Amino acid sequence: MSRLTSDEPALNAAGDRPGRDELMAQLERIQQEFERRALSSMAEPLISTPLTMQQLKVLTMIAIDPEKATGHELAGLLKVSVATMSGIIDRLVEHGVVVRTEDPADRRVRRLTVTPEGSEMIRGLLSTTGTIPVPVLDRMAVDDLRALVQGLRAIDQASRELQSERGP
Repeated sequence: MSRLTSDEPALNAAGDRPGRDELMAQLERIQQEFERRALSSMAEPLISTPLTMQQLKVLTMIAIDPEKATGHELAGLLKVSVATMSGIIDRLVEHGVVVRTEDPADRRVRRLTVTPEGSEMIRGLLSTTGTIPVPVLDRMAVDDLRALVQGLRAIDQASRELQSERGP
């Protein structure tokens, strides 16, 4: 694996395309290797969850948009029958990650809400995604940590700029 050093030429303001392309290729290789090594620890919460992928999808959809959290709405969004969705919701209720409540505006409608246990499950699954394990960071020199922070700030800024260009 190649390591970027301070004696490599910096990109000029016009954008040194060949240099940029090589750096991008290096970053891609480094990221792929890191992801391969980190996969086992990062995947553990997903592997150990008692929920199926379909149940995880539904749980996440309920958490993201509680206003659309009814069996009929979710069945339509996932293109499954209402009966299939009802079974998925039953399992989520049995696992204690979702509760059904009566809609005060329409007693025929049952609203779905993620429980604190369900929120904790989602957080546990997402908290390991895209993070660098602390033991890895602990092994890095302070100068390398500073460079990493600077790089991540640049990534964050570029991401924010792209998001603002795309709009809400």
